[in-house]
Amino acid sequence: MPAAPRDPALLLSAAPDSRAALRTLAALGLGDPREALANLHRLSPTPRDAELLAPALPWLLRALQDAADPDMALNNLERYAAACDRSVLYRTLAAHPGATSLLLCVGGASQFLADTLRRRPPTLAWLLEGPTMRQWLADDLAGALEADLAPFGSPESRLNVIRRFRDRHLLRIGARDLLGDADLTVTMEELSGLAQVCLGAAWRLGRERLEARWGAPGTGLAIIGMGKLGGTELNYASDIDLLFVYGEDGETSGGPGGVLARGEWALRLGREIVAALETPTEEGYAYRVDLRLRPEGRVGPVALSLAAYRRYLAERAEPWERQALIKARPVAGDPLVGRAFLELVEPFVYRPGVEGGLVDAIRAMKRQIDRALRARGQEARDVKLGRGGIREIEFLVQALQLLYGGDDPWLRERSTLKALFRLLERGYLPPELGRVLSEAYVHLRTVEHRLQILYEFQTHSLPDDPPALGRLARRLGIAAPPVEAARLFRRRHARVTREVRRAFVGFFAARPRARAPGPRIPSGMALRATGFADPDRARQNFRLVLEGRPLTPYPARISAALARLFPALVDALWQSPDPDEALGQFERFVSALGPRQGYVELLDRHPAVLANLIRLCARGELLAELLLSQPELLTSLASPASLAPRKGEAAFRAALARALAPAVGPAEAGERLRQDAQAEQLGIVWRYLFGVTTLEQYAREMTALAEAALGVAWLSSMAAEALRRPLPAVPAVIVGLGKLGGRELTAGSDLDLFVVYGAEDDLAHAFYAAAVERLSHLLGDITAAGVVFPVDLRLRPGSTGSGLASSVAALERYHQDWGDLWERQALTRARLVGGDPGRGERSLGRRVRAALTRIVYGGALPRSDLKQIVELRQRMEVELGRETPGRVHVKYGRGGIVDVEFLCQALQLVHGRAHPGVRRPGTPDALRALARAGLLASDDALELAEHHQALRRVSLALRLFGARPQDTLDLAGPLPARVAKSLDYPDREAFLRDYRRRADAVRAIWERVLGG
Repeated sequence: MPAAPRDPALLLSAAPDSRAALRTLAALGLGDPREALANLHRLSPTPRDAELLAPALPWLLRALQDAADPDMALNNLERYAAACDRSVLYRTLAAHPGATSLLLCVGGASQFLADTLRRRPPTLAWLLEGPTMRQWLADDLAGALEADLAPFGSPESRLNVIRRFRDRHLLRIGARDLLGDADLTVTMEELSGLAQVCLGAAWRLGRERLEARWGAPGTGLAIIGMGKLGGTELNYASDIDLLFVYGEDGETSGGPGGVLARGEWALRLGREIVAALETPTEEGYAYRVDLRLRPEGRVGPVALSLAAYRRYLAERAEPWERQALIKARPVAGDPLVGRAFLELVEPFVYRPGVEGGLVDAIRAMKRQIDRALRARGQEARDVKLGRGGIREIEFLVQALQLLYGGDDPWLRERSTLKALFRLLERGYLPPELGRVLSEAYVHLRTVEHRLQILYEFQTHSLPDDPPALGRLARRLGIAAPPVEAARLFRRRHARVTREVRRAFVGFFAARPRARAPGPRIPSGMALRATGFADPDRARQNFRLVLEGRPLTPYPARISAALARLFPALVDALWQSPDPDEALGQFERFVSALGPRQGYVELLDRHPAVLANLIRLCARGELLAELLLSQPELLTSLASPASLAPRKGEAAFRAALARALAPAVGPAEAGERLRQDAQAEQLGIVWRYLFGVTTLEQYAREMTALAEAALGVAWLSSMAAEALRRPLPAVPAVIVGLGKLGGRELTAGSDLDLFVVYGAEDDLAHAFYAAAVERLSHLLGDITAAGVVFPVDLRLRPGSTGSGLASSVAALERYHQDWGDLWERQALTRARLVGGDPGRGERSLGRRVRAALTRIVYGGALPRSDLKQIVELRQRMEVELGRETPGRVHVKYGRGGIVDVEFLCQALQLVHGRAHPGVRRPGTPDALRALARAGLLASDDALELAEHHQALRRVSLALRLFGARPQDTLDLAGPLPARVAKSLDYPDREAFLRDYRRRADAVRAIWERVLGG
């Protein structure tokens, strides 16, 4: 790449026809040097402007070289400068080198984003603020939009606020994407989250207008996102595909306009929502809405009741609608109606068994698309619908989900990328094919984004003229002159589409393979006599074990090894406490091994390893998944005694330390951390399941592992961020809440946490916010090596206002001015779990602990305020527990775990100021402390502690068995019997009787103590 001129400022005073200046600009990649020189002159119309611009000119020219389209970038910079105060702009460029890169990167890749910035010049200052250029979660966006809407009363002004908000954040998301600060997944999630919160605002505005005229509806309207919005995969120029569904038929309560039938009310509200987003105002439109996926398409009702949807799905729905409903997700509106809709459609979409005609139906749909594209001459150029395009990956993934998702709920995932990972993890895709399709999907979706980000046009077609293709290639990050960039792109794109097409054709042309005779599978009668509850499913699983799945045939030597170990497998299953679960998990394990089938031969050679593997498989899918992520851990099952010794945080930190080895990059550090954490989790769960540790010891071990992982991940995140910006002088600490704070972590628990740093400092805020984002991805991202611990940042102080990290002062200020009682309650479980707390009277750790104590216990809680806690618990029971006669929720249901936790926390808030001894973050410790202080009857405390432990054991068993949603027990399914066996109850009925007894006892104490 050519160097910038020795004295760039000379360009500002060069004559319009200066050959030296024109050569310099041509060497920098400008296609029209004369116009570029004219733009530089227009940037500095006065000597004072030239003087102010000169310090930033070297950065400007370097950024110009890197721009996807240098001519467009410089032209957009000149137009932006003309729209704002030049002196302010040039001082900003001189003080913030990143501002120049941002302006030219965006201006050289996206005309629509450049125009957005030019229309609102002050947005640049907002983009340069520390908290802005980070990932915003949906909750962050919702809070920010609510704050923006608050000062405005008229409907017209509020619609303009929504459009300005959408444009501002679209600019932020696009800038992060183009600068390389966000990957494809984060970009799609943010685009989807932005649309979701705008939808939510439109729903609230429409509901207010209708209720003011016709009264309360007595039911709710849910907005169901479909397509890319439902899958959290939105593009820059996507329409948003929606369904509107309401609860029950009836009438509104009435108002000045009279009474409306609920169906008419829902229809009008749906139209209000569409108009709020689509109607052009002085600020443009927000989103285009597509309702064609509703029943009967264009001619069908805009909104349907749940009962009408149930009838339609049962009587008239088409096969393609099953496929479309894979993506269905409630995105706004009434959450109860949204959840009821999902419960209604799930059995329609996912059906037990393998359906022979399904693949043919999907193949026929794709042929129709191909014919239409051929007629338009777009088959090779359309990255979405063409040969080897996005739709072929989506169809293949969705076909596998529909084929196997009825029997395997883990496959019921809306995101295509995440679904690919789950299919690979479960063995439904060979590893190499899974990798190829994942990489192809990222490539194709990124191409689609770069096509649409140019003008915000909903296009999927590659340009047919070489210069435009070269500019597209440069927008994709191919650092070469346009002609060479186009050549490199064509070569890569052809390889990707060829691989996708081969996979698509191969899958839909798959035929049953001839099989050599194998071991005889026991009869259904024999299986039932030896403990199998579902002999037909067991025989199917035995066949899959011996023969493999359609897309993952076994090599001959593996088939031979499986045939040899089959008798030992049957013996081990007959000795298992739950042979159905053990066989199902074993089949998934063997199928998912892929090219690592040498482990099958290990099982053949070592019967003890096979027997111990079956013991683990009988305990549910969690342990099987741990072994799938690292099958090399199988060798530890040859000597289970090696898993027996308990460990503390120091031992775990030592076990995870290789992620911090010198010269290890962030990506490799993440993989090492995942691998080592998974290995340690296997040992922790093994020790609990086989009686080495109690539940309390298990939870403390899991918490110690999480704290060790947090420590390693935080150091890694800090080190990676320190390569981009200076390390702050002020330290930071990590505050854990929830089960992390209470040392009660269990399988599948998130890490609730937030980060607090010392003094208020913009640089520290930006650094730690970025480090927290890295930490969240490092611990929570799902990869082939599994996940460490998902991170939940929603309990951080201030949420939207403070970004992902806050100072001690901001923490206290937020809770003093804005904090709700439920946030104060959440902090009863707060505990420092990482970072750099320091030592001494003035250390950060001591200051944060003191601040938390003042927030939680600084003011006495009047017993009258307990009503809020009781009401919150009641809402959680209804909205999150959602118990029915056929289903209980161990955590949120009546008499569940949360009853005990809320009772304990309520008493802590009431008495904690006067009784410091009850300030314990863990529920068992707090119950004992409350009893010792005489604030809770000893008998009640003992009974609550006993029931709390028993309920947690049930919760852990459900999580180990993979119950979804978590902590939910469907009484009609096989889970109650499996949980009963795993917890040593004599039978299903004994377990359920004991569960109900305990739930009744907990609720009785709750009502007696809190009057709930």
